Amino acid sequence: MVVLPIFFGAPWHPLLPRTIQRILRFAEVRPGENFCDLGCGEGRVLITATKQFSANAIGVEIDPLKVFFARLWARINRVGDRVVITRGNLFDFDPSSADVLYLYLTHQAMDKLFPEILKKLKPSVRIVSYRFCLRGMDPQKVSEDRALFLYQLNKGNKINNYQ
Repeated sequence: MVVLPIFFGAPWHPLLPRTIQRILRFAEVRPGENFCDLGCGEGRVLITATKQFSANAIGVEIDPLKVFFARLWARINRVGDRVVITRGNLFDFDPSSADVLYLYLTHQAMDKLFPEILKKLKPSVRIVSYRFCLRGMDPQKVSEDRALFLYQLNKGNKINNYQ
């Protein structure tokens, strides 16, 4: 079951705490915002967004073992009331409430996800991708090491080249 996500284009790779904080600072997560992680793994990014940035966090994960541990870690960290983990396929998940959408997915997964997901997102959403840029799209902001990419929707119906 732990290997299952690889077949959906989102292999699991845990991040260091300092990397998670860097991602959240780059995304400029603000208190009260809804932070969404597609393929959230064990939920550490969601938990950090909630604990250190006072965000509300929602995530989806297909691996039932990771869902179990993500929910457990959220309770242990006393943020279980502000972190919602759904077991499911990220391609079927509705991220429409997200103010910030975080992606750590392969190019193949993002190609499958975009541009269809744009129809579900708020006009003001910030999309942050780690390590993999969104192909054919120009980010609004890129980290110095070119590992983080920030995209913003434009007028609610297009993002750079996608309409």
